[in-house]
Amino acid sequence: MGTISRRTFLGSAGSLGAATVLADGLGRVVHADRPVTFSGWVFKPDTVKDYVTFYNQKFGGQVKYEPLPWVQYHPTMETRALAGEVVDVMYCVHNNRQRWYENGLIRPMDDLPGVDELKKKMTPANLDSLKSKDGTKLLGLPYFTSLFTLIYNEPMLQQAGIKAPAKSWDELVEHCMKLKKDKISDTPYLPNWSHGPSETMPQFMSDCFSEGAQVFDAKNHLIVDQEPGAARAMERWQKMYKAALVNPEVLTKTSSTDVHRLFWTGRYAYHTNHSYYLKTIAGEPQNSKLAPKKARMAMYPGTGATYMWTDSYVVNARTKTLDDAWKFARFLGGNLNGDWYVQRQWCLIAGLDNPYPEMYDHPEVVQSYDRWVDLGLLREQTRKGKVISAYKEPWYAEYDTKALAIVHDIIRGGATVPKGLKQLASLQKSLA
Repeated sequence: MGTISRRTFLGSAGSLGAATVLADGLGRVVHADRPVTFSGWVFKPDTVKDYVTFYNQKFGGQVKYEPLPWVQYHPTMETRALAGEVVDVMYCVHNNRQRWYENGLIRPMDDLPGVDELKKKMTPANLDSLKSKDGTKLLGLPYFTSLFTLIYNEPMLQQAGIKAPAKSWDELVEHCMKLKKDKISDTPYLPNWSHGPSETMPQFMSDCFSEGAQVFDAKNHLIVDQEPGAARAMERWQKMYKAALVNPEVLTKTSSTDVHRLFWTGRYAYHTNHSYYLKTIAGEPQNSKLAPKKARMAMYPGTGATYMWTDSYVVNARTKTLDDAWKFARFLGGNLNGDWYVQRQWCLIAGLDNPYPEMYDHPEVVQSYDRWVDLGLLREQTRKGKVISAYKEPWYAEYDTKALAIVHDIIRGGATVPKGLKQLASLQKSLA
C-alpha cells in the first residue's frame, strides 16, 4: 500500500493539525451544526449503510458515509487531511493509528464520556494495542480484532488416512508431503503470502511466535536475525516452496481475501489466514466446497501463539461536531445501543471478532458461530494471541511495505535465510 512521504506528512499535517486543534479547543464539546462525516475502507458497505441508517433513525443522527477502496484508503485520508478536509469519524488500521495521532489527525478519547467503562470491558491485550505508544492515551475504539489461525480440510485429511490435524510444524510438513506423494493434492499448503499490510509479514510474525521466537525486542528493534525460531520458520517456508507444496500463485495475490478464496476449491489441506475467513470457507456453501463445516480450525502449531491486532474507529482531531462524532463512534465501537448492536452484527454477518468477552455469551452469537467454528477453540486461540508495540513506531508502515520483497525473495530461494534475516534487520535499522 503506497503512502505519502512520512516527512511531508509529519511536517504539513503536524503543524496544520496542531494549529487548528488549538483553535478548536480540543478539550471541549462543540455542538453539531452540520452532519457527521464517516469514511471507511470497502468491506460489506451495504452492511455499514444499514447500521448508519439505523443510527440516524434511532438517535436522530446526520451521519454521511463514504466507503473507499482498501488499497487507497489510508493515503486518501492523509491527502485529504493535508488539503484541510475534515472527516469526523474514520476507520484506521492498527499500524497507522499512532502516526495519525502524532501528526495531529486524530484525537485521544480518554476525556470523553463513557470511555472508562468501555476500557474496563475490553481484554487487556486489545486495550493495550489501542493505546498510544507511551500507553497513556486511548486512540480508537475497536472495529474488529483478529489473529492468524490454522484451518484444515477435514475430508482431505480423512482421505489420506490422517486422523487429526497437525500439532507441530514438522507434522504439518509431513502431512503435506504425504498428500502430494499420494496425489491427493498438488499443493497441500496455502499460506497467506500475498501483498499488503495484513498478509505476509503478520503471517511471518505468527510463525515466529509459534516457534517461541521474538520479532522485536523491548525497544522495538527487529531481532529476527538473532532468533533461532525465526530462522526455523523461514527455513520451513523456503523448504515447502522448493518442494512445490505451496501454490506459487499466493505470492502474486493482492489481499488475504483473494488467498482465502483459493481454499474454497477444496484443493488444499491446510490454510493459514485471519480467523474470520473460516466463516466463508466453512459457512457459505454457495461459495465454498468446504461448507458446511468441512473445513475446521485447529490450534496454531508449536506454542500455539499467533499474531493478533485490533483495527479501529478514530475521531478526527479537528472535528467541529465532537459530541455527535463521539456519540456515533460509541455506537460503532462501543455499546451505545445497549445490546452491542454493531459489534454483534459484525460477529453474525462476517465473523469479525471484538475485544469484548461478554459478547460471546450472547445466545445469538454462540448459535451463529456454531455453524462454522468451534467457538471455545477460537476463544482459546484468542487467549494465545500476541500483540506487538513496534507498529506504533513511525517507521513501521514503511518497514512493513519494504520487508515484503525481502521475505518473498527468501521464500523463492533468492537469498539464504541468514542473509535475508540480516537484510530485514538492516532495513529496520535504516528506517528507525
